[in-house]
Amino acid sequence: MSISIKTNLVPGSIAKKFRTKGRVHHNIRIYLATDNQSELDDIDAVKYELHPSFKERIRLAENRSNNFEVRIWSYGYFRVNAKIFLKSGNITSVEGFVKW
Repeated sequence: MSISIKTNLVPGSIAKKFRTKGRVHHNIRIYLATDNQSELDDIDAVKYELHPSFKERIRLAENRSNNFEVRIWSYGYFRVNAKIFLKSGNITSVEGFVKW
């Protein structure tokens, strides 16, 4: 498998602060990418594990049509891990970085 984790800003999103003196957060999409799109057809679900500072650090994505995307608000860069649950019953893992 040549699948990787990709991130970018949600199109049209505007950065914002959640607290008056807080940091500026960006709306970010995290998703799977591959040169061979048919590889994504073999996936049932993806479980992303975010930075420990997130209250809900485990995010489940089951939508093939958006490349198993999840969206978050973040102000920093961090490592993200993903467990990929294949239709065959196998599980594989990939890691990447949230950045924009």
